[in-house]
Amino acid sequence: MGNFAKTRVVTGYVPLPDHPRSAETYGKLGYQLSDALGDHPLAVYYSKIPDLWLTQFLEKLAPREPPLTWSKGDNPRKNSLEFHCVQYEKFAWLKRAADEDSESDTFIWIDYGIFSQPGMNAEVIRGFLHRIRKGDFAFPGCWPPNPEPIDEYPSWRFLGSLMIVPRDNMRQLLDCMQASTRLYIRLMGKVTFEVNMMARVEPMLRRTPFRWYEADHNASQFGNYQ
Repeated sequence: MGNFAKTRVVTGYVPLPDHPRSAETYGKLGYQLSDALGDHPLAVYYSKIPDLWLTQFLEKLAPREPPLTWSKGDNPRKNSLEFHCVQYEKFAWLKRAADEDSESDTFIWIDYGIFSQPGMNAEVIRGFLHRIRKGDFAFPGCWPPNPEPIDEYPSWRFLGSLMIVPRDNMRQLLDCMQASTRLYIRLMGKVTFEVNMMARVEPMLRRTPFRWYEADHNASQFGNYQ
């Protein structure tokens, strides 16, 4: 395979009560992703809200004064506290996949509902997976670096729906995200979007081979990978 990586795609789903997108719709989207991958290695994790690492951390903080708050943006129904807990779980799922798979050298996070985004099809994803280079630690995003995101709304420095993580950088990513998230919550009393926390830890990731590339919430995040 030369300089190309041996990859495993990782995804996961947690049902959320009253979420605008139904579990049935998510099921169909998850099937589209699985079908698009064909026989490419895939790790899918299903969990419940109480089992998530951020949920368990928040339970240890309760009760607190003033009460904990969370970022709601322009869609409070979607951006519930439980929703945020699910979004942060992707980093733990990636590490879990690496622990369970000793053969792959790179792990690719793809959102379970990725097929809700424009332009998605099997050819886009398969072509992308065949181009992944060994040791490439890369996240797509829309915005230039922003050291201090406005946390009521998502910072689209990173898309969050696609991440390319080599095994050698997996522990660094998880440790940076978990430690920074816990510290931010303790100091600010607020849970923000996981993409905002990713923007905050980017300077730490710069000590690794990490790189950013430009894309949007559509097929460009796969097509723009070079």
